[in-house]
Amino acid sequence: MIKVAVVDDEQKALDILCDFFQKLQAEVCEEIAVRAFTSGETVLAEYDCSFDLICLDIDMSGKSGMETAREIRRRDGQVIILFITNMAQMAIQGYEVRALDFIVKPVSYYSFSMKLRGAVNIIKKRKKRNILLQTAGGVRKISTDQLYYAEVNGHYLSYHTAQGVFRQKASLKELEDKLEGLSFKRCNNCYLVNLKYVDCVNRDDIQIAGEWLKISRPRKREFLQALANYMGGIDL
Repeated sequence: MIKVAVVDDEQKALDILCDFFQKLQAEVCEEIAVRAFTSGETVLAEYDCSFDLICLDIDMSGKSGMETAREIRRRDGQVIILFITNMAQMAIQGYEVRALDFIVKPVSYYSFSMKLRGAVNIIKKRKKRNILLQTAGGVRKISTDQLYYAEVNGHYLSYHTAQGVFRQKASLKELEDKLEGLSFKRCNNCYLVNLKYVDCVNRDDIQIAGEWLKISRPRKREFLQALANYMGGIDL
């Protein structure tokens, strides 16, 4: 799932962009969750670094889009920023906040689609990486998108995947560092879980790919918050 924030002080513009994202997700075969904000102040008040893409109007009452983008960039170095504006001459300032691009109002679906497909491709690449495993028969490549969870046992990791379980000598900390920025979180010291595949939470347990794993007390709050952010801000 791709999480998007759309920020514009005109309700009509917000409605148009939300409709465009609804149409786009069918074309790119990717679920897109959109949250609309009517000011820079409101998006900053709720910003938690869980968004993949921010679409910002530049000319807004109160805090401008450029001011909002500067503050977002101070908090989040990874999120993609794209300006939606009727002030093309201002959009060139986007280099200050490493903005990906800009779209000039009034926004047509054609120009929207052309710009956003590139952004979606970048986000997809960020969300999926490959892991090379040494096996008895040689080397096997698995995609993080197909990894349910990793389990540590002594000096070995078991990779639980859609294709089966694969074992390799490695540490959970090494894998955690490799997967930084993706949808993985420890639920205890033994398991690194792909939040994408969590089906159920039941007190101190989670169900993932048909198996139940324990959530440790020290990690419970941070893990459940990460899961809530991934699932779109629901309360757990």
